[in-house]
Amino acid sequence: MTRGKRLHIACLVLVISQFSILKSAAQSALLNTLNREPDLETRDVIPRALSTVNLAEESTPSSLTTAPSYVPRLITLSSADPGKFGPLETAYLDAFTILRTENPCSHFFGGPLAITALNELVRQLKPRFLDNKIAIRMSGRTTTVQSHLTGFKYRSFEKAEVNMDGSFFRADRRSVITEFQANTRETRVVVLLHELGHMVKNKENQWVLPDDGSSPSLSVQNSQAVVNVCRQEIKLLSGMSHAQEFELVAKKESVGRVW
Repeated sequence: MTRGKRLHIACLVLVISQFSILKSAAQSALLNTLNREPDLETRDVIPRALSTVNLAEESTPSSLTTAPSYVPRLITLSSADPGKFGPLETAYLDAFTILRTENPCSHFFGGPLAITALNELVRQLKPRFLDNKIAIRMSGRTTTVQSHLTGFKYRSFEKAEVNMDGSFFRADRRSVITEFQANTRETRVVVLLHELGHMVKNKENQWVLPDDGSSPSLSVQNSQAVVNVCRQEIKLLSGMSHAQEFELVAKKESVGRVW
């Protein structure tokens, strides 16, 4: 064999070897991508673009019949000092405390996994100045969201607004419920739970609270329904300061998600 032919064969072998190496590297990268576990800590819900479904076709109820093995975490608040929390943050902390344990009020909303929907609501709320008879208003297109950790479903509204001129913040406004004064701890947690009732379904696959945006009288009835079921849990809050409540939740968060 001539020297030129030997050199030609050697070049072919080198090219084939490099191609094999590149192919092997590409295959390894692809396998690594396919085998990579999703980051379960980053967010409780699937991105909306991946979770939109026809609400009329949704058939899976969101209520629970057994205690979950996972409870969504408390979302990040503005401070580690409860004394610096605003009204919305303290109301959220109260609602979170009620929902995270098995009790009649929590069960009414689907159990502790309903915190997933509560978290989305609080993340979404924007301060607005609206008609002073309104506490919180949810409106616009609805999207069904499903937790990739638990399978829990709820609907999210395009807009969620908390009224700076309503009973959530102003004591001189008419309260959403006659049993409690406006701008109180009790009224604010009722308001949040009321809105949560429009986001989750019961075991009959119906919204826990029927839509009431065009009916003030039905809105009052819905708030009263929340109080009727949750009265004991709401009144128990008065025996615990927000500092004590936050300390308890923080302690539970530090040891794990199963409470």
